[in-house]
Amino acid sequence: MTVIRTGALGAIALTLAATVAAAQTTSVIVAKPSGYVLVNPEQEVLVQRYVVGQPTTTTVTLPSGYAPTVGSVVPGTVELNTFGTAADYGGFDAPSYRYVVTPDYGTVLVEPGSRRVIQIIR
Repeated sequence: MTVIRTGALGAIALTLAATVAAAQTTSVIVAKPSGYVLVNPEQEVLVQRYVVGQPTTTTVTLPSGYAPTVGSVVPGTVELNTFGTAADYGGFDAPSYRYVVTPDYGTVLVEPGSRRVIQIIR
């Protein structure tokens, strides 16, 4: 039988090794929703400039009980507006998306196929 004697430093080393081993089995996964697009502040200004300049854009009252959040689905009863293809959005591919303007939440960017909210610009 082998006896291993450890001093204070040895005990600390064993504790540290056990802590590192436990930490290696734990992982944190951060996932973005499918279709997630981040519009940077400069692009937000260009998107808002376009939206405000559209005479056909109307402010929509959302159905009772629905509050848009990133990843939520905009109800089918809400009409989505399209972006023009000739405008400059600073690299953001706006014509691939739709938008809704609301009095309480501002401009809500929507993925057209799934109707999922990708970003809210206030």
